[in-house]
Amino acid sequence: MMLSPPLTPLALFTPAQVLPYHIVASIAQYIELGATETPSAIKSGTISIPIPSKELVPLAAVCQSWRAVVDPLIYRVAAHCTSSGKPYTYTNTHLPKLSVAVERQKQHLVRQLYLFIDMSKLFNAESFMSFLDFVENTCGEMLSVYKLALIPTYSESMYLWQTPSETETAASLDISTAMEKFFKCVRSLTPNARIVTASHGSTYRSYRRAVKDHDHAIALLPAMFAERTTQLVVDHVNLSRPQLDKLVPGMLRSISITGYKGPQCHIELIQRHAPWLERLELVSFTVHAIVKLTWGHTTTSTRLYPRLKKLSIASVLGLRTAKVRQPTVDPFPALEILDCQSCFPFTTSVVLEGGQSHLRVLKLRLDPELFGVMESKRLLRESAYKKLEIISLGWAERSSIGRQEFSERMLLKSFEIGAKTQIVYANRLAIPDFDVVLPKIHFTSTLRVLDFQETALTIAQAVELLSGFPKLREASLFLREVPGDRSKRMPTPEEVAQFNKRFIDCQSSVMFLDICKTQFTNSRRSGEYIVLMTDVLPSVTRVRIKCSTKTRSGRVRNGIKFALQRAIYQNKRVQDVQFAADD
Repeated sequence: MMLSPPLTPLALFTPAQVLPYHIVASIAQYIELGATETPSAIKSGTISIPIPSKELVPLAAVCQSWRAVVDPLIYRVAAHCTSSGKPYTYTNTHLPKLSVAVERQKQHLVRQLYLFIDMSKLFNAESFMSFLDFVENTCGEMLSVYKLALIPTYSESMYLWQTPSETETAASLDISTAMEKFFKCVRSLTPNARIVTASHGSTYRSYRRAVKDHDHAIALLPAMFAERTTQLVVDHVNLSRPQLDKLVPGMLRSISITGYKGPQCHIELIQRHAPWLERLELVSFTVHAIVKLTWGHTTTSTRLYPRLKKLSIASVLGLRTAKVRQPTVDPFPALEILDCQSCFPFTTSVVLEGGQSHLRVLKLRLDPELFGVMESKRLLRESAYKKLEIISLGWAERSSIGRQEFSERMLLKSFEIGAKTQIVYANRLAIPDFDVVLPKIHFTSTLRVLDFQETALTIAQAVELLSGFPKLREASLFLREVPGDRSKRMPTPEEVAQFNKRFIDCQSSVMFLDICKTQFTNSRRSGEYIVLMTDVLPSVTRVRIKCSTKTRSGRVRNGIKFALQRAIYQNKRVQDVQFAADD
């Protein structure tokens, strides 16, 4: 009996395999992975508004099949304004407008709706009836919307010195009537929305002296949607006791608070929801207010946040002090993401010690005192954090003492403390002589992404660093001249040959480079050295120029074009690399 040979598995083929990388990347950024936010986003208050990729738009015009693939990505997020006015924040969102989606019969594809509430028109009966007519007769129910973001805004025509005309006053609605009608209207528009975010935009604080009624209406938004709210954003508006009472414990899963130092109502709101919170963002809180969130019912107990997955802290006010009662046990036993882009508020190390077993992302701004505490507790030893995948260690803005002294050690620890680190950010580290650090780096085999856009490297240092990580795929770089070299000329053929000879045995795996900043004497020279560096990295397929301005990126890109025309680069692999500048 003869046994037939095993069947060879068929090669898997998908359309993505024949698409350029930037198209695939644009599609990929639209795929939601848990609570991951879209990478490209702008801020309205504390709400992140995604920016749709222009790369996807041409695909929709190719054929009906591609439209079926791309349309759900393009129209996944849409924006609409409650009035016919053109508030600045609405016209500059770059999101597909809901009216366009309705016109093209794509409203059934919308899953996230950003509703800009024109507070200067909300109490105008005629304007409100126009919005009501759009909801009931034009758009209809949007059953697919699960996330609704309410963003108060104002028309461009409304200024501090303007007061409502007699006609507008006669046609206006009182606050309670307007809010009740508005609530019913939006509820009928998005009956299945479960994540309701109500933001109070800080951009419009200057209007409040003239529009107290409107400000009062903004403060009512969370309470009006209380029964369906799971995420609350409080931006520069204090909560009243009646509002706090309507947000019953267990309702909220996510809280963001910006612009207040930590009044009792905000602290009580967070403490009430501690057992259920999964995400907490605090901006411009005092050290005392943050530590107070961990206080239990007795003077020795610690309040636990058993479900909290992400804690973000920024712009902390004040200094750490041991005089404030500190947590005695880890208050965040399930924390996966700790993002503290400011002074770390706790004097004890229980949060960082507890995180060794469960943190996946650690972004921390250190000062010499905190660095010393972490070293004494052996929190910077090799593989101290068993599940850590993303690490960013940098200096707190207010801390300049010993910055150079500790920066080298901090960088080295960034590559060591995670057992399976995949992404490392070198966050504003002052390392004057990087050649001394290079031989000491632990070149881990798990690293996939390296971000050095805030720490300057010469092209030789960049090549040595990138080629040291065997599985590196992406890197962001800040390139500079060799210290002391202020020449404006281009590298000679002899210098290019010498550089190539130096790295002739270079083995790299990095495929995608982002050049985020350059410090050369001119843009042409920047382009020349970017090409020279790319030429000795055989694995690179795409280089993107992402300088601070479009003009600067364009000039560097032109420098690259001139460099590629030189005879020394003809018939070389670098001609196949895709160079692009952000437009």
